[in-house]
Amino acid sequence: MLLLLNTKLFSAEVPVVPYPQQVQQGGATIKLGKRIAVKAIGIDLPMLKRLADVAKYSTDTRTGVALKLSLSGNKTVDALIRTYTQLKVDWKTQIGKEGYVLVLNKKEQLLVANTETGLFYGLQTLRQLTDAGWNKELVIADWPSLPNRIMFDDISRGPISKVAYIKRQIERMAALKVNGLSFYIEHVIQTNAYPDFAPEDGKLTIADVKELDAYAAKYHMQLVGSFQSFGHFNNILSLPQYQSMGETSTMISPLDPKAKHFLESVITEMCGAFSAPYFNVNCDETFDLGKGKSKKYTDSVGIAKFYADHLKFLYDVVKKNGKKLMMWGDIALQHEEILDMLPNDIVYMTWEYGDPKSYSKWIDPFVKRNLQFMVCPGILNTNRLFPDLAIAKANIKGFINEGYEKGAIGACTTIWDEGGDQLFSEDWYGVYMAAEKSWNTKAVFNDGFDKRYEKTAYGTENGAYVKAIDKLMELRDLPLTYNMTHEIWWQHILPQNGEALILNNKDVPEGLGLVDEAAALLQSAKPARNLSDLATLKYIVDRYKLLFDTRIQIAEIAKWYQQNEGKGIAGLEPKIANLRSLKNRYISMEADFKNKWNRENQPYTLDYALKPYKNRIAALAELERKLTMVSIAAAANATLPPATAIGLNVVESNRFYFNYWLLTGPFKSDTFPTFLYSEDQQADHPPKPGDFAQYNGKQSRWMKYNTDNGGIIDKFKNPGTDTYVYAFCTITTETAKPLPAWIGNNSAVQLFCNGSQVVEGAVGPAGNIALPKEKSYDLPLKAGTNYIVLKVKSNATNAAFTFRLDTNEPLTNHKHKYTINANQESHEAD
Repeated sequence: MLLLLNTKLFSAEVPVVPYPQQVQQGGATIKLGKRIAVKAIGIDLPMLKRLADVAKYSTDTRTGVALKLSLSGNKTVDALIRTYTQLKVDWKTQIGKEGYVLVLNKKEQLLVANTETGLFYGLQTLRQLTDAGWNKELVIADWPSLPNRIMFDDISRGPISKVAYIKRQIERMAALKVNGLSFYIEHVIQTNAYPDFAPEDGKLTIADVKELDAYAAKYHMQLVGSFQSFGHFNNILSLPQYQSMGETSTMISPLDPKAKHFLESVITEMCGAFSAPYFNVNCDETFDLGKGKSKKYTDSVGIAKFYADHLKFLYDVVKKNGKKLMMWGDIALQHEEILDMLPNDIVYMTWEYGDPKSYSKWIDPFVKRNLQFMVCPGILNTNRLFPDLAIAKANIKGFINEGYEKGAIGACTTIWDEGGDQLFSEDWYGVYMAAEKSWNTKAVFNDGFDKRYEKTAYGTENGAYVKAIDKLMELRDLPLTYNMTHEIWWQHILPQNGEALILNNKDVPEGLGLVDEAAALLQSAKPARNLSDLATLKYIVDRYKLLFDTRIQIAEIAKWYQQNEGKGIAGLEPKIANLRSLKNRYISMEADFKNKWNRENQPYTLDYALKPYKNRIAALAELERKLTMVSIAAAANATLPPATAIGLNVVESNRFYFNYWLLTGPFKSDTFPTFLYSEDQQADHPPKPGDFAQYNGKQSRWMKYNTDNGGIIDKFKNPGTDTYVYAFCTITTETAKPLPAWIGNNSAVQLFCNGSQVVEGAVGPAGNIALPKEKSYDLPLKAGTNYIVLKVKSNATNAAFTFRLDTNEPLTNHKHKYTINANQESHEAD
């Protein structure tokens, strides 16, 4: 008999993900092998066949080990469980609907559960053990910490998976005991009532959903329905036949009869396709509340009631279809009175993707009202070249732990794909982390988890795959690649239309070193399964290397050209050859990316994802063409024409120029407008993206803008005379300090810091003629977050400007939020 040892939790010796609740290991060796068959002793034969078919076990017990499967209630089996485990007499209650007990010793090979689902999960654990070659006596008693363990995949702001790939997701997630899969759906569902709003080349039909729902059920997983039902409605409202339903261009109108009929029809049809008891109406980030065509009514009743009334309408629709309403909790947390206006059986999906000391802000308002909620951590893909798995790990751990302690009914781990080119095969390390923590909240993310991850996911144990990820994560601390931002991928690599390009390569040598180390680690990773994960990670590493190599080569050729401008062309041919080689690398990598995309996804948004490749290949081809023409002209004793004419007006600089701003305008005025953020007093506060600035009765949105030329902010072309553009950012610093700010502009600028105008200083020394002339300002930064506003006068052709701080301290940014000497342990998550 197996000795009852003290329970060993999180032993790296037991290669199982998620790690079981109780593990007892014996010292004796047993022979399991991989040819295990299943045998019914306490279940009927149809159940045995279902389990064997889905879990891929044989029922032929003539060869190999025969594992006996039984439901609880068999007196003999129940007695064996009490003998072999440390569970108390009420062990059936302990393991619940999804738990199981697995006994593996020389005498018994037994799997017992209360339900078929429990037996299915026990077989997943056994599969991981046998795949890893486990050969020790073992008793596992296991059950989930959380009843709802959901993965939520964004298929509306980037790739939309093929049905075949979603089936593969279902299989792999079910093996990790994930019991729910949901999708973020804005417009990529084709209903029968409204078939015309879904993209032709990227959608799930109602028939697709029903097929996937039935497939998931075989794997003891439910598909949870979801449809964005308030904000984020721009994709549908952009179609002429639906524009009248809009409160604004991004938000459907709750008061419009056509809009209400549309929502009721679509949600009713979707509820019939998804079998889960929940339906998520989303309703998050309704930025335009109180700003649309119902503003007068909203002002009269208040934003909270306006929002709550719409949710009540949706609640009735969902309830009529036999579902329980789910919704994101962010707006209710901003206006807590909403929670007291809505029915008390709604499930709130409370989300936060950072690593705060406490998540009480996102949990306690639901707890104190005794409302049901799920915590929603994130695998951070948004606008990144690779998910920030470091902060995701901390977020998944902290949020799920605190949610479990405070009564969450589940965890829904989100995977957002804003940015457009993310492959799901980048995300599996995060999925395994979320599955582990959702099933067993006592789990610890340490080296043991990483070893179990590699063993179960790839059949390897040298640690190379995770070490390569860890090496990539070091890029998140460099200003150039901070937060794994995709900004450097979308920036131009060569000047456009005769304009200048600023190239800051200060971080490139360190970045190259990191990706070279990651590449070397991947060379030693030898996966036996899930090979596409490794192929995708190798692609990510190669893309970073190509990015860094490109910046080096462009800087070198631009420097050489500018030094030889007006001289002979000796030395030009090797430069052309280097350009051609660089272009061919992009062509090859583009083809590789397309293959990976097509393996997972439908064609929708592929053209958008390929834009950086197309732009870079075209830019390099055009420069190659121009330089070749110069070379051909050598017979006529030609000299190198100006860099601006050839497209090499590149300014290499180690200065950190501010690339990302919120912009609004242009505003027509004889003088600088006097308002700071908006003439409308209600909107006269530091803006968020999508807020409105008002001037002389005209409204203009504050828009996110990320320059693609290295730091010259030139969004507004030909705005006309006597017009003014506003730019906003924040600068955070731990200590108060005055810092010189340098603003380049060929017209006139006013600078404001925390609401006060900063006096213009001296004109800077003559710099590169390709950049606007700089003036200095003594910026009085306080400790904490500072609000910076620029009012820029147009010179008729543009309102271009540059902005930088004169400091040796490291500067980083996440969108328009800049930080001096950032704490690298704390990264922005939105």
